[in-house]
Amino acid sequence: MEKFLRSNNFARVIAIFLAVILWLFVTGDKITRTTPSRTVWQGVPLQVENLNPEYVVTDMPTEVDVTLEGLPEDFADLTMQEIEVYVDLADKGPGNHLARVQGHSPRGLSIVLIEPEQVRVSIETYRAEDFEVEVDMIGSPAIGWELVEYTVLPEEVLIGAPESIFENVARIVVLIDKNGMRLIESVEVSPIAYDENGNRVDDLTIDPSLVTVRLEFERIPEPEPDDAENEEQTIED
Repeated sequence: MEKFLRSNNFARVIAIFLAVILWLFVTGDKITRTTPSRTVWQGVPLQVENLNPEYVVTDMPTEVDVTLEGLPEDFADLTMQEIEVYVDLADKGPGNHLARVQGHSPRGLSIVLIEPEQVRVSIETYRAEDFEVEVDMIGSPAIGWELVEYTVLPEEVLIGAPESIFENVARIVVLIDKNGMRLIESVEVSPIAYDENGNRVDDLTIDPSLVTVRLEFERIPEPEPDDAENEEQTIED
């Protein structure tokens, strides 16, 4: 045995063995790099294309799962932003629709499956209109001061919302707390939409989102001494 280990035959066996191992390693790596694989991307954002600008989507799934197939090198550094999935709403009007989810394959990859394949989409007419800004005030000015004038800039704001929300808007109001104010005050405040029952209406767009209310205060005139005496005399009489 010792003689065999020292012989050239042993060296040849070892060399052949190492060559076979190296060949298997290189071949296996090549097969791995040239064999397509599949990867599932979950939570891919679902987009909308070709929607009439007069309409707005009010209900639709925001994400889908996408199965991609390709070579391992094509998946390298792939980001979610490169995977585009969408529903084409070119021929869809107000109402509920069942739309097929489509996609664009990113760089050399192919889309094998999108789940779900179809989604339910609700569409409404989008309405926009100018509303006058009303001012509601609370609190009291500083002692000895009274509000004499106020202005609102701008006087109107643009309200935009799906029709089912827009039709609930009755007033656009800014709330001003006058507590402790004096001289001239300028306040930036966000307008709020209310329905006819005084309930707040949300999920709409108000442009601009801030309005400026300028308030002017004056001192309350103190009664002149003669007037004060006359008032006291009248009370005594």
